[in-house]
Amino acid sequence: MWFTHQPVSTAWLKREIAATRPDLRFAFSRPGLTTFKIDPAVAAEPISSFARAHGRSIGRATNVDEALAHAASLPSAPLVRLHVFERDPDRPADERDPAIAGTRAAALDAAVRAAAPGRFADEVEAKAGDLVLDLIVAPAEEDDDGIFVGWHRHDATRGPFAGGVGHVAIPAHAPSRAWAKIEEAIRWSGLVPKAGEVAIEIGSAPGGASLALLERGLHVHGVDPGAMDPRVLAYAGAGGNRFTHHAVPAAEVAKKDLPKTYEWLASDVNLAPMVALKYVERFVALAHGGLRGAFITLKLNDDGVFEALPRLATRIAKLGAARVRYTQLPSHRSEIVAILEW
Repeated sequence: MWFTHQPVSTAWLKREIAATRPDLRFAFSRPGLTTFKIDPAVAAEPISSFARAHGRSIGRATNVDEALAHAASLPSAPLVRLHVFERDPDRPADERDPAIAGTRAAALDAAVRAAAPGRFADEVEAKAGDLVLDLIVAPAEEDDDGIFVGWHRHDATRGPFAGGVGHVAIPAHAPSRAWAKIEEAIRWSGLVPKAGEVAIEIGSAPGGASLALLERGLHVHGVDPGAMDPRVLAYAGAGGNRFTHHAVPAAEVAKKDLPKTYEWLASDVNLAPMVALKYVERFVALAHGGLRGAFITLKLNDDGVFEALPRLATRIAKLGAARVRYTQLPSHRSEIVAILEW
């Protein structure tokens, strides 16, 4: 089994796998890539909160021909998708040089497709049940250390793009990095808000995520005593959607001041997850069963929070969502996101 992740999360990923799947044995690792030995006959694959993508290992290659030779050993089904991507470097995604980041993966993708014309679908986004060949390389800024070859059968535990999801560049007009975090969460999850729906964001200041949701056509209520960016406050969408600021702590928002129902909830407050979940629980209850989805950021400031993750997951499971998934996105630092779908 292979997992790709932020290099700084390696120790936490190993500890989580050791606790949840003691049958797995550590194999080898590179910065941003960790592998384990698993019995090939075991169908249930492990999942980690810190992995952006995961799958079954095949081997390593030094060139395109060797990579395609490895691919010939895959299960007897046509290869539908090709995912070529770079491991995370040891720096935040938004600090990488956009002129360099991803260039090694792009060159390899083009070379593989040229060497095997017609073998892979042009579209990269995977659909449920697709068999995907994963080719993983070092970041373009670092020395080339070969090609790691793996595969996966796509399902809801994975993001649909190469490496799960790529970093979404933060536009110049965005008030904060939260713009990219919510966009990456939406794209990784496939849980897409519709124009005209209503979202509540807890911890909205200065407004990065709120602006992203507004630009998708949503009516957004931001809950935060902090100052919002003027562009968010003045936003007027083509469909009449606007931003409403509740400039008080989340515990003090009056029920009468909120919409009767809302479809989306986002939370990215700079509080310990144990505290932040109190507010999430309140706003889930106030939605009166109308929620479609929620994106809940959990700050992992120390080992104590990591140790509390199973208890936090139990609380999140009690929120009543039909499905809960966890991942760490390219724009994240010491945090993960819980993605809930009702």
